Amino acid sequence: MSVYRYHLQFDGKVSPQDEMGEQMGIEAEATLTSGFDAAIGAEGVNAKFECLVMNDMDGSFTLQGEITLAGGTLAVSTYRPSSLEESPDPTIQRGTAECRIDSGTGSFTGASGTITLNFTVDEDARFTDLQTGLIFVG
Repeated sequence: MSVYRYHLQFDGKVSPQDEMGEQMGIEAEATLTSGFDAAIGAEGVNAKFECLVMNDMDGSFTLQGEITLAGGTLAVSTYRPSSLEESPDPTIQRGTAECRIDSGTGSFTGASGTITLNFTVDEDARFTDLQTGLIFVG
């Protein structure tokens, strides 16, 4: 069994995927620093996070997406609905989401585990996420 861990800051944007605002797309990247396993990536390598957010009428959301690391990809989805909240800064909303790893490719084939998102979205639709991953492959 291999265990991989990472903690990365992803920066990107949120964009509407339909006219009603029920679906939003997120595209973000993180530049790795030193200290990661080769499957996660070497220093200076970019990781990518792309997902589709489905908003519900009650203000909650779910997401499905993909994280691309040096060794392969991870397909992720939320365990349960999450929601955005106001922050002390009126120009920023904050949220958290806990995702399960549904599948993986490359070094992550057969992966399971969790990915936690701790993010903000500002009034210009800029997305910043402090993302933590715990990946099991075996």
